[in-house]
Amino acid sequence: MASTSHSAFSHDGQFLAVCGTDGKLKIFETATSRLKQEFVPNLHLSSPCSILGWIVVGTHATTAASPWKKRRKKSINEDKEDKEIIAMGSTNGNVTLYDISTSSINDQLENGHNSSITALTWCPHTGLFTAAEDKQIVQWNLQEKSVKCKWKSGKGKVTSLVVLPKGKSLLSGERIIKWWDLETKQVIGTFTGHANQVNTLCCAKVTNETSYLFSSGSGDDYLSVWSLNEVKKDKVPVATLILPDEAVAFSVASMKDSQIHILAVTRSGHAQFFKYQPNGTSPKPLKPTLNILIASDAGQKESVQQIPILQAELIEDSKILLAYGSFSALTIEKIVPDFSDKVQCLVRTDIRKQKDKKDEVVMKTKSAETEDENVVYIAPGASEAGPSLSTKRSKSGTGSQLPLKIRLENLSMNEESTPNKAAPKGENLAQLLIQGLHSGDKALLSTVLYVKKESVIKNTVAKLPVQAIVPLIKELTTMLEGKTVAATIAVVWLKALLLSHTASIIAQPNIGEILAPILSFIDAKQQLLMPMMKLKGRVELIAGQIEEREEKQEKDITEECLLVYEDQDSSDENVELGKVELDSESDDNWEETSDQEKMQEDLENGKSEDDASICSSDS
Repeated sequence: MASTSHSAFSHDGQFLAVCGTDGKLKIFETATSRLKQEFVPNLHLSSPCSILGWIVVGTHATTAASPWKKRRKKSINEDKEDKEIIAMGSTNGNVTLYDISTSSINDQLENGHNSSITALTWCPHTGLFTAAEDKQIVQWNLQEKSVKCKWKSGKGKVTSLVVLPKGKSLLSGERIIKWWDLETKQVIGTFTGHANQVNTLCCAKVTNETSYLFSSGSGDDYLSVWSLNEVKKDKVPVATLILPDEAVAFSVASMKDSQIHILAVTRSGHAQFFKYQPNGTSPKPLKPTLNILIASDAGQKESVQQIPILQAELIEDSKILLAYGSFSALTIEKIVPDFSDKVQCLVRTDIRKQKDKKDEVVMKTKSAETEDENVVYIAPGASEAGPSLSTKRSKSGTGSQLPLKIRLENLSMNEESTPNKAAPKGENLAQLLIQGLHSGDKALLSTVLYVKKESVIKNTVAKLPVQAIVPLIKELTTMLEGKTVAATIAVVWLKALLLSHTASIIAQPNIGEILAPILSFIDAKQQLLMPMMKLKGRVELIAGQIEEREEKQEKDITEECLLVYEDQDSSDENVELGKVELDSESDDNWEETSDQEKMQEDLENGKSEDDASICSSDS
């Protein structure tokens, strides 16, 4: 029966706040079990809610009055009103404050943690405290919406916090429980006894000097009771309260006779009621005085089914608030515990079963009884005596029937045959857009407005009330002045807005001032249109020429031909070859013959000279 939702009753018991995994914050009225408000924070996808609690904030003026205006100051204090606000810790380390009186986000506390918030508590004397996975404890200043002080919690992750009734000390639960002095931020005591992580801490004040702490751990089937009268280390619990299963939530209340009442809700969906009388250390574990469970009507099903209890709270006059069923079909009831027996079984009608039964009745259809052989199909608008669309069906079912196309047209399932039929309603984000415009949350507005699907934009604009038109135009004006992507999406929104709400826009008294930025923006863009078109044409021309030149350089002529054949001329080859051979051989032969002839002439001349010299010597 465990639930991943976070829930808590308000301090006055009038409301129950629930935030589930879908990111929706639901506020139920306990007197009527009616869903009073439903809010979708913008962090439901990126930073969902990790912890939830109620705080009280004063709405009176905080400025000090001068001494001669004491009567005025008194009147201000008399008019003081406190309102309850829901504090939601998220996984990104921020705390969101939701005001149920205005149905909007009151403020957001930032720059305190850099990781998921794991514990939250509030005290009217000291204010709001949070702890996170970054192993830091932060005390917030709700007046200035800032961090008042911050200190390291230790080596373990804190999963539960509680401030003592006097407001001078704080208790934090890890695997051990640490007792902090809020003035010095030092540990003044520790309590051990839980083998697992401590998930819930509650304090009960018996007298001005006596207080007790109640704790539960993850996977533990018991509650531990600690005495806060004396500060001791490694102190054992003074009492142990036995449970049939792990406690998912519990509430404590001090009575006039120094008795403490404890109401614990187990994971199995039961409520265990304890009456604890402080009287020193109790060696034996204490059993519950009363076990409260809820069963469904026996008439709904053959076997009796249990309806799980999700949340319980002790209120005034010794009464109990029980929230049972499921968070989608929740019932809240105020009961008086009956101690005449150890088990109090409440028989109630399960709303979930009733809902399923109603849906089943609606879905049931009764087939027409046609005992006659002749069955006539009549088209819409045609009389029974009219011609044409009537056919007979034989007993065997093999006779002639109307074509399937005509039957679908008669049933208005064919869009072509019903041109005047309204377009089907698709998904829209109207609720998120209205919340974002109302709260001014930029993150939520960016999530909704940056939708690129035109059909969703048209359906969203069609669902908007008249009061949201002017704020939407202002947001779209800001988008037009931004980047190209934002301006493009803003144009689609403006087009859909003008098509759907032209009459409402014209009826606005200051329509000229509202549309003046958009008109000036359009005029400025039109002046830049012609130079941009010229520049675009020149750039495209140059780019085309460069591309064509690159293609010509890379292009191979042979790629265009399937076959290339080159025919060589034989005569040209012979001439060239003969010429080369003739030139080479004739040049060499001519040089050799010329040298030989010259040498022969020299020899002949030499011989004649020698002969002449010989003849002269002989003579």
